[in-house]
Amino acid sequence: MTVTIYRGTHQIGGCVTEYRTKTTRIFVDLGSPLPGASDQETIRLSGVTEPGESCQGVFFTHYHGDHMGEIHRILPNVPLWMGETAREVAQVLYLRLRRVPGSHAHRTLDALERTHTFHPGKPVTVGDLKITPIMEDHSAFDAYQFLIEGEGSRVLHTGDFRTHGPRGRGLKKALRRYVGQVDWVVCEGTTLSRPVEKLLTERELGQLAQQIMERYRYVFALCSSTNIDRIATLYRANPQGRLTICDRYQKDVLKVIQRRHGAKSAFYCFDLVCWTHSESFKPRLWKYANHHGFLMFVRPTRKFRNIMEHYRNNSVILYSQWNGYRKGPYTDPRIQRFLEGFPVIPLHTSGHADPATLQQICRLVNPLGIIPIHNERPEAFRELMSGTRVVCLEDGKCLTL
Repeated sequence: MTVTIYRGTHQIGGCVTEYRTKTTRIFVDLGSPLPGASDQETIRLSGVTEPGESCQGVFFTHYHGDHMGEIHRILPNVPLWMGETAREVAQVLYLRLRRVPGSHAHRTLDALERTHTFHPGKPVTVGDLKITPIMEDHSAFDAYQFLIEGEGSRVLHTGDFRTHGPRGRGLKKALRRYVGQVDWVVCEGTTLSRPVEKLLTERELGQLAQQIMERYRYVFALCSSTNIDRIATLYRANPQGRLTICDRYQKDVLKVIQRRHGAKSAFYCFDLVCWTHSESFKPRLWKYANHHGFLMFVRPTRKFRNIMEHYRNNSVILYSQWNGYRKGPYTDPRIQRFLEGFPVIPLHTSGHADPATLQQICRLVNPLGIIPIHNERPEAFRELMSGTRVVCLEDGKCLTL
């Protein structure tokens, strides 16, 4: 088996990886580069984005744009695979994005419509490759690692993961049950190029959020609309007697999660979340919210900014996204403008594993070698995993395993 990382060897995001045997060729992820990333080049892939040699499938670890943002470029004859819930959440997202001028939402929805789904721990056989999805904890719901087996090699492709979220404890158990020892790990290393800091657990973040909400009557939470664990954490931190408010798009996302997972865990039940234009959201509820306070999930749009202007007194914005979008290196001007003039309290924890967790997971599967991906300092793995072979590839260079 050979592996080629077309983008991601020295860059966070925009990941594209090929696995190939003599008879089978698959890809894991086809992501868009992060805004402001140095490499914005459009990748052309024979048999995937343009006619050429055969490709038996593209597997997506999760629905974040830096992993599936270029799904619309994939030829219609190439089979696509992702998790069931991830596919449905992505469909809700891109239905909303259809209204954005210049977006690829229509083509993305066409691709999602023909996407196959898989289930945790159940292998998918494609040619002479066997791909086993391993559910993991990440800031995208229904994210996966893949055990890829073929021509005598066993490779674990981690995708983006962490263990400090509500589903983090299950990863080690799943790796012991479904994976065991592997030959290679293609491992994300996002946090290796960022300042070392203790990551909050989602539980700890919720406790801090509750303390903040008790000090402010009107709380606006700016977080990703598809970061379900963060939304659930903040929802449950909202003091009793206050409303939790969102718009219809956010409510549609939460309905997907509750329908699919609410019966398994009350953490994913959002019955008491109100959306602003529903029949039930009468003026009397606004009156109640104004008097008792509320938590509102917002996005950096004019609509939400106009609502916030009415609540400048005794209000706060909980900024619950990566600070790099607010203050660099990937600054988003929309977020800067949206936050301007309001009190802001950063309250976030990463969707990525810290160095100690990266080390633990790699040692658990005890690979002969590690191939870094989704990071800016791949060489940092050599110090982290001393005694284990670390191969730092360049984009587009093939490695025979």
